[in-house]
Amino acid sequence: MRIAIRSLRREMKLALLVALVAALGALGLHYGLPKAGIALFVAAAWIAATFYVLVFRPSRIPRGAVLILKLTGALRESAPRSALDQLRGRAALSLFDLRQVLEAAARDPRLRAVIVRIAALETGLATADELHALLRALGRAGKRTIALLEGDSTGAREYLAACGAGEIVANPNTVVMMLGVAAGGVFVRGALDKLQVEAQTLQWKEYKGAAETFARERMSPELRESLEAIVADGKELLAARLAEARGFARARATELAGGGFLSVRAASEARLIDRAGYLEDLRAEFDPAHQERVFIGVGRYLRHLAYARRPGRHAQLALIHGVGPVIAGDPPAAGDFLSGEAVAAQFHRAARDKSIRAIVFRVNSPGGSALGSDLVWRALGEARERGKPVVVSMGDVAGSGGYYVAMGADRIVAGPATITGSIGVVYAHFNLGKALAALGISMQYVKSDEISDGLSMTRALSPAELGQLNSAVGELYANFTAKVVQGRGLDAAQTEAMARGRVWSGVAAKRGGLIDELGGLDKAIEIARERGGIKAGEGHEIVLYPAPGILAGIRTMTAAARVPWAIGLAAETFGLPRRWAPAMLGLLARGGALLICPFF
Repeated sequence: MRIAIRSLRREMKLALLVALVAALGALGLHYGLPKAGIALFVAAAWIAATFYVLVFRPSRIPRGAVLILKLTGALRESAPRSALDQLRGRAALSLFDLRQVLEAAARDPRLRAVIVRIAALETGLATADELHALLRALGRAGKRTIALLEGDSTGAREYLAACGAGEIVANPNTVVMMLGVAAGGVFVRGALDKLQVEAQTLQWKEYKGAAETFARERMSPELRESLEAIVADGKELLAARLAEARGFARARATELAGGGFLSVRAASEARLIDRAGYLEDLRAEFDPAHQERVFIGVGRYLRHLAYARRPGRHAQLALIHGVGPVIAGDPPAAGDFLSGEAVAAQFHRAARDKSIRAIVFRVNSPGGSALGSDLVWRALGEARERGKPVVVSMGDVAGSGGYYVAMGADRIVAGPATITGSIGVVYAHFNLGKALAALGISMQYVKSDEISDGLSMTRALSPAELGQLNSAVGELYANFTAKVVQGRGLDAAQTEAMARGRVWSGVAAKRGGLIDELGGLDKAIEIARERGGIKAGEGHEIVLYPAPGILAGIRTMTAAARVPWAIGLAAETFGLPRRWAPAMLGLLARGGALLICPFF
């Protein structure tokens, strides 16, 4: 009986409920209880009306519909939504939602076209390439796709996403900035000297440039070498996508990818865009009668997908997100972070769930806490020991601690432009003694041992103390590389060649054995299906961990808290995503050895 009830469609369940309540109302009238009977009839009508207004009607999609969605600001990997957010339709569009929408749109016979409005999109090259691939898949499925560039300017990353569409339309006042690819960072050694702040840093090894921001006035030759290789691979990706999507010869595509600042007229003449125009022009083209019924928004389409979904009918894959700097202990008050304890707990829950066939772990993290990273690495390994295959999908960056959490997976998938590797350890200690003395501030200690104030920010570490720390950091590096040997099946020499703190593009990481496949989240899910024994043609259901609900809503409010203006400005100055800044500042303030990736 329980199985039979679960197999019923929700409409049938609702009809049975309404019929039952109405039958009870009829019984009330029959046995001389008019008030109770009338109340039950009203309740039955209210249930049916509520379902129609809030669930059934919003989920209906007219045939020949045009889906309009907007990509703007910093797209978050996943924004867990509370039930109240879902009801109100106020949940922010995340990359997870966007993938669901575009993949479903490719299969939906009711949709004839998709218009993607792009303005001030903040994303890395790897994510832009995933968006490009999703739009290309729509076109291959026979859907008309139009990218509308609406920002004051359109950069190379925004254009990479847009050129996945079959047509590109730009607002006449948009400036198309085809500036190629650049990578670098801020170096504040000179400013610290003027402020009389001494930065003592340790790094394992020569390419581990995360502390160069504080210790050098310009980047080291080793760091420059690694960044030059990443920039070259990024430019190659831009040119390849541009040539394929717009039909240019490879040499012409390479030239246009770094073509500079172009007006819409110049971009049109260069065939980078198809024409100038506005959203109103596209609306008039699809809906000459201005009835507005043909257009649907992404919120409505998500409700349609939720209504059409039949939970429990397909094999299940768990999806766990690890986004932001890795922390251990108390979280920051705002922004994104990867809590080692919380993500490890999600792995434990997914591993114990018998309905989960495999786990997909989406990582977009520059690393951070060595302890937090190790907690996740261990939990991932325990999930595999319980028989759950784990497949990692890397986003824009999965470096240092972000690589550490991933390296024990069954398979690792990264985008061609993903920044990964950075297998190394860094330590920084700041001596503010002279700066404080200049302000008339002094600090004094009563010590049991000479080293008792070693972590004080009012004195420098002695050579002997630095030597001890260097040995400890070296052991952390040895532990890191040993886990790479264990997880990736490389020998010690191969691992050392890919380690030494060096960052790699996804393309280079695949050549060196740090990852297995090039692709996005869809590729990772495809591999997880195979590893989980899901047959070709058999459906699957993605289960988010943690599941949306009250606790997820509380977590969302914490992550959605506005990053203070000053912290956001500092983040942009140093080339950090604004939402990562609070956690990064917390890591820096706590000190200690860090598994952090230099420059994103």
